[in-house]
Amino acid sequence: MRADDQDIDSEMNPSSIPDDYKELIAQCFCLMGLPADQISIQVRPVGVRSSGLEVYAAFIKVTRWDEAVISVLSKMPLIEKKIDRLIKQSSMARYSSFAGLWFRSPPSQDRIVINMH
Repeated sequence: MRADDQDIDSEMNPSSIPDDYKELIAQCFCLMGLPADQISIQVRPVGVRSSGLEVYAAFIKVTRWDEAVISVLSKMPLIEKKIDRLIKQSSMARYSSFAGLWFRSPPSQDRIVINMH
């Protein structure tokens, strides 16, 4: 075995898994027309499956509400399917499990309606 071969790591680093999920989710929202500055994405472990895989969830907070946000959020089933498909196609599914997206509600629903008109 060459010394260079010892530096090769074929497995994902557990600390990079939340970042990998975050990047994938941000790309999906961007492709659907939601700029990165309108949402905040946090990914963190929420449990462990019986198989031993750590389970991650994404927590989404809208930081700036406007028509684009409402339009994209109305397409959530499509976005969730796209995210699930990309996760299954990636190597992340071998090392972890994804619980889904969780949204934080705005402090006041009235404020959104006023801002939208």
